[in-house]
Amino acid sequence: MIKRIFNSPLKKGFAGVAVATMFSRILGLVRDVFMAKYFGTSMFADAFYVAFRIPNLLRRLLGEGALPAALIPVYSEILVKKEEERGKKLVGGVFSFLFVICFFIAVAGFIFAPAIVRIIAPGFAGNSEQFALTVTLARIMIPILLLVTLSTVAMGICNARKYFFIPAIAPAFFNISAIVFFLFFAQGSTGYDIRGISVFAVIGFLLHFVVMVPILFREKVTSFYFFTKGAFSNPDVKRIVVLLIPAAVGLSVMQLNIFVDTICATLMGRGIVSSLFFANRLYQLPLALFGVSISMVSLPFMSDARAENKTALVGKNLFDSLGASLFMLIPSTVGLIILGREIVSLLFERGLFSASSTDMTSAALIYYSAGLAAFAGIRIFANYFYSKKDMKTPVKIAVISFFVNIAGDIAALVFHLGPGGLAGATSLAAVVNFTLLAVLVVKDGIRPPPSFFRKLYSVFISSVCLAGFLLAPLHMHTLLKIALGSGIYFVCTRLFKREGV
Repeated sequence: MIKRIFNSPLKKGFAGVAVATMFSRILGLVRDVFMAKYFGTSMFADAFYVAFRIPNLLRRLLGEGALPAALIPVYSEILVKKEEERGKKLVGGVFSFLFVICFFIAVAGFIFAPAIVRIIAPGFAGNSEQFALTVTLARIMIPILLLVTLSTVAMGICNARKYFFIPAIAPAFFNISAIVFFLFFAQGSTGYDIRGISVFAVIGFLLHFVVMVPILFREKVTSFYFFTKGAFSNPDVKRIVVLLIPAAVGLSVMQLNIFVDTICATLMGRGIVSSLFFANRLYQLPLALFGVSISMVSLPFMSDARAENKTALVGKNLFDSLGASLFMLIPSTVGLIILGREIVSLLFERGLFSASSTDMTSAALIYYSAGLAAFAGIRIFANYFYSKKDMKTPVKIAVISFFVNIAGDIAALVFHLGPGGLAGATSLAAVVNFTLLAVLVVKDGIRPPPSFFRKLYSVFISSVCLAGFLLAPLHMHTLLKIALGSGIYFVCTRLFKREGV
């Protein structure tokens, strides 16, 4: 199934993004190992992760969805028409508009940081030291808001011009920055170190943008249209803003899920916020490699096909992308659910990260992993609607899933289900979101070919074989289990292919 995407025009883009994402995520795991060692699931770790969620919200809204969904279809349309000067004006206008908006948001965030922390982490109110620390860290990391804006626009331009590798590897510089801090500047004092890693987070996001600047100059998309009168009255910029607002609303609904999770986590007690973060980092590794990377590459190709009125090609790209994603994420789900505790213990259980931390993190990881395929499917199916400039449909579906998540979070809080309950609510909401989007895509006349279901069936059967191996009472190292299990899965898929399944 994954071979179809490798034989399509998406091949080069996906391969580059996958390699870059793998490199970045491995560095991210190294960073998390240091975080676990130095801070564990302590008060300091909880404060950092809550503070980081404030600027990270904008990164999630713009960088991983709303802005690319609004910018790439419009910019691709201009590129197809070969109107380079018009494209330069668009770039200058978008940079100018978003920078001004985000500047005022950053100023407001700095001033009202105490109120924001009080809203998203009500459980911290009873601990004045933890509350004050969270406010301080949030203010240190506020500049990330502006840096994310610059990076996101640059990433959208690069992707529209079919540059995928550099934008995908750019996040690695955030991880490198954190690792450099732990290796050369950490002093073993939690109070000093948690502030230091916050400063280096800002440096990392600055490098995230800088690494993409050479591409902008090489493609001559830079211009003198920044902060001019024409930059704000540009009709193409207005088109993007019109598309951006509903897309941002839809993604903000999804991000509200995270804040609701955070609120409930702070009310459950110390360490819950951190355990959710570490679990999130682990399940995000396969999701980024085989979900986000594929969806990132598919949107420009779907947008080009739309601009050329090739509806059949849009459908082909859609199901090629979904098939390739599921081929890798279904076995990843099996592996993370069965080996979740072993993986968490292997990676993090040292220093201040105790056995209790492992229990909480692995519980969340298991339930997050159950929604892996749905998380990826949402991004891919949403691209279908974004490619035809329909931003409202994903918003409506996101609102429905938001209420599902709230109901699940409340149940987890009332019945004391811990981090696993919160993660399970998130996955359930994702399954509802994915299912409704899939139904609407099919109703729009885009149907998967019969070969899609045959190959999906072979993936399920091969995953059952994988589960059987991982559940067998074999005494071997976790890494060896993962390696042998991966081999068994791929051998099974090849055998089923030969049998015509």
